[in-house]
Amino acid sequence: MNIKLRKKGISIIATLILVSILGCGIKVQAKTYNTEQEIINEIRKNLLARDKQFTINISADMANKMGSNSQKLISKAITIDKSSTAKDADYLAYSYKNYRIQWEIIGSSATLTYNIDYYLNSTQEQQVDNNVKSILKKLNLSNASDYKKVKAIHDYIIKSAIYDETYSRYTAYDIFVNKTAVCQGYTLAAYRLFTEAGLKSKIITGYAKGGSHAWNIVKVNGKWYNIDLTWDDPLTYNRKQVLRYDYFLKNDKDFSDHIRDTEFTTKDFLSKYAITSKSY
Repeated sequence: MNIKLRKKGISIIATLILVSILGCGIKVQAKTYNTEQEIINEIRKNLLARDKQFTINISADMANKMGSNSQKLISKAITIDKSSTAKDADYLAYSYKNYRIQWEIIGSSATLTYNIDYYLNSTQEQQVDNNVKSILKKLNLSNASDYKKVKAIHDYIIKSAIYDETYSRYTAYDIFVNKTAVCQGYTLAAYRLFTEAGLKSKIITGYAKGGSHAWNIVKVNGKWYNIDLTWDDPLTYNRKQVLRYDYFLKNDKDFSDHIRDTEFTTKDFLSKYAITSKSY
């Protein structure tokens, strides 16, 4: 199976230019923000709302302090992981294809305008929300153990979807509505269902069998495990659905054909999300 994953590092467009912004239809914030954290929070709010264009007013002093670091503000916004929603953090990180930043500085004030190219619009994201609620209600996981939650979600996605051989579908919407996606769609769908079922999960990217790939890690009874729904849903010659558990709740030794990107191999990350020594 060929694996396709849209890499954010390749598709992100971040241009820092001094221009006059005259576009109409751009959402402009009336408040002026004077700290980096305030700006990050405002960016996050607009990303969650799927605003395609928005302008943030900041002081010129703040703009000069940030300089080229403004390109890192979105990265900081998507690291915020609040327990009140499953739509931020890793899910938000894979919600957009690319973005462009524009500056305008006049006297003591400045504006920071973002143009974002999302995979899905707000209506499609609402459909994802509705599907997540409907699926979890159908699976009836309220009183289920962590293991039963993971297995039920794993089995549901694999039984209802098939790998996208056109390599053009990347989202949880594609899994839930179109019933087909590449690995990015499988991991996003699993992430939304895992987290909204009360489980801790992360999306991991890297390489497997020579191609870029994505999978999840999930916390079961206080221990972190590797899980790859894409590879547990193999393509067959007659397109018949096959349910496997070859990559279900595995330790690193039993998951050795998956190589993580370096951001998931740092000392801090491995300490915070240490994979258990024994597969389930």
